[in-house]
Amino acid sequence: MRRMEGSLERRMLDFHSPVLDDQSWAAPILQKTGYLGSDGAFGTMFVWRKAYRTQLSQYGTFVMRRYGDRYGVPLGEGNFTQAIEELRKDAKERGIPFVLTGVTQDAKEKLIDLFPGKFTFEEDRDSADYLYRSEDLIHLSGKKYHGKRNHISKFQRQYSWSYEDLTDANMEECQALAKEWCVQNGCSEENGLDKEACALRESFVHFQDLGFTGGLIRVEEKPVAFTMGEAIHDQVYVVHFEKALSSYAGSYTMINREFATQRLSGYPYINREEDMGLEGLRKAKLSYYPAILLERFTARWEE
Repeated sequence: MRRMEGSLERRMLDFHSPVLDDQSWAAPILQKTGYLGSDGAFGTMFVWRKAYRTQLSQYGTFVMRRYGDRYGVPLGEGNFTQAIEELRKDAKERGIPFVLTGVTQDAKEKLIDLFPGKFTFEEDRDSADYLYRSEDLIHLSGKKYHGKRNHISKFQRQYSWSYEDLTDANMEECQALAKEWCVQNGCSEENGLDKEACALRESFVHFQDLGFTGGLIRVEEKPVAFTMGEAIHDQVYVVHFEKALSSYAGSYTMINREFATQRLSGYPYINREEDMGLEGLRKAKLSYYPAILLERFTARWEE
């Protein structure tokens, strides 16, 4: 054991692939941060661990993260300067450049203030999170949401539909829908959808363990859309996955509105994650008029 400044004891950084047991120490830290980013949810770290080569380590009251040869900004409360120095030391011991990924504007300003002239920053627009006011996605009020309301009205007129929460009883049907969606959209290594499919399978398997919730839309008993996610804390819910069959026009709009209405009214904000630089996805996310576009940067330490 070594002793941190202020008599806080902890072990050397012990980076490892996330396991469910990590939730017992990581979740309480994450829930206190007030952090808005989707990467601040334990479920994100767990289900995407293979795709992003995610590793975690506890450092006092911080959750430390590695993504391959890059690091996440320490999440937690305490001596932020010392936490950054510890990550820098880890990078030096591994013989790799010290690079922080997914840096928010708030974290960027803190790094500039605490380490003047040490970091260079590059914007990562493709990784910016889209956050919406829950009341906006529930009510779809005003002229800007006129098209969304039309999609919903048309869906309701055209189909005999129903909504239900995602449970063990309908989980297999949602898995079958996910496979059907993959066939229709060509999940492959080239478009990265194979990694998403892997993360989604993990989410189905560990749905209860991770405290996920979700919703399902049926048309005449057939599942046509589902969604799932988790609370980051009491202010923000993050939607991890949303799949719908395009042959049922308006099904995406319906599952978005219904899940927000049925389960998310208690959260001021809904984080619908990033657009990954995909033009169609960016257009779709912007069409819901985010209240916050959570900017991201890559920070590189300059020796």
